[in-house]
Amino acid sequence: MNWKLTFTLVAIVAVSGGIFYSLQSDEHDSVASSAHGHGHDDHDDHHDEEAERGAHGGRLLTDGDFTLELAIVEAGMPPEFRAWATVSGREVPPADVRLSVELMRPGGATDHHAFVVEGDYLRGQAEVYEPHSFDYRVSAVHAGRQHDWNFEAPEMQTTLTAAAAARAGVETEVAGPATFTTTLPVYGRVKFDADHVARAVPRFSGIVREARKVLGDTVTAGEVVAVVETNQSLATIEVKAPLAGTIVARDVNAGETVEAGAALYTIADLSRVWLDLNIPKRDQARVRPGQTVMIHADDGGAAATGTIDWLSPISDAEAQTLVARVILPNPDQRWRPGLFITASVELESFSVPIAVPESALQTVFDFTVVFSQHGEVYQARPLELGRRSQGMVEVLKGLRAGETYVTANSFLIKADIGKAGASHDH
Repeated sequence: MNWKLTFTLVAIVAVSGGIFYSLQSDEHDSVASSAHGHGHDDHDDHHDEEAERGAHGGRLLTDGDFTLELAIVEAGMPPEFRAWATVSGREVPPADVRLSVELMRPGGATDHHAFVVEGDYLRGQAEVYEPHSFDYRVSAVHAGRQHDWNFEAPEMQTTLTAAAAARAGVETEVAGPATFTTTLPVYGRVKFDADHVARAVPRFSGIVREARKVLGDTVTAGEVVAVVETNQSLATIEVKAPLAGTIVARDVNAGETVEAGAALYTIADLSRVWLDLNIPKRDQARVRPGQTVMIHADDGGAAATGTIDWLSPISDAEAQTLVARVILPNPDQRWRPGLFITASVELESFSVPIAVPESALQTVFDFTVVFSQHGEVYQARPLELGRRSQGMVEVLKGLRAGETYVTANSFLIKADIGKAGASHDH
């Protein structure tokens, strides 16, 4: 027998068992069963045995001959507490009972629930919001006697040691505000800056004796680019570059006859270009000068940020688009005229009190959740979400600023909660 191999296999099994144990989730419990709408399967069997249920599906709390049935009801409405009291099995008028419930949630938040009479029961005046995972402090006063109960009811949570979380790559952040931007995606094209384009022309007609430049050559202002022999005096004249820049068009060859004022060369200063964006008709009212624009070359190369400097006073009748122009510095000439571009126009910017990355979201029992961290306890927190922007999503309800939540590798926590086979149906 290979004793070394056997010992290795035993060690692997032992380590695996230890890891599995460290990932075991806390047992679940619930105040209500059918009335609450949360059915718990095999993972909660012994809790169901411990928590006796009443006629309305709620948990029975007994102190001597006084019994209180407390349930969470959410049939077509926000979850709320309801309670019924009996003494020695006889119903007690709800007006004869003064009831209060405190819920201590993971992280230290405490919810206080007061009750009012409604029909034959007491009804909680506040919503019992998700997750329904808390420690209870229940106090009822009847006939001058006070009855108190304290018990735990964890739900949708698990325990993960710091070492196991580190091995799994679990990462966390503190919930807080974020700045959102609403953007408009558009397309456009790079063009010459028309204010920095000029043509080299002869003052007199004649024959071109020299054409000194080719496409792409750079020239300085006043540099001679061609020589023309005039027809009248046969004298030669120099044609000079009117500005410094790059030869972008050549319409001349030596030996040709040219007219006075004919454009021999077109010279452009490419250190600045125009980016003309095509704004669709439906969005034209939302675009205005001064808005920030993120620009990307269509080939995925260059990127830049600019602002809208000019809006065309007229629309293109055929395309029904409006030109919004960004004047962009181009010192390294990455933005070449003729290049197609994509851009995002920043229409508005606003702050939200709490936002989380979309990548942090998970789905547990049909809830969209993040997992808040409380030491080694991880709690699924169902969220009500709002606006989205650049990979972030606004949290309207379900997570408070300053709470720590999981941002990466939360699938391990989700799997640990789900492996027990519990249900959470509404």
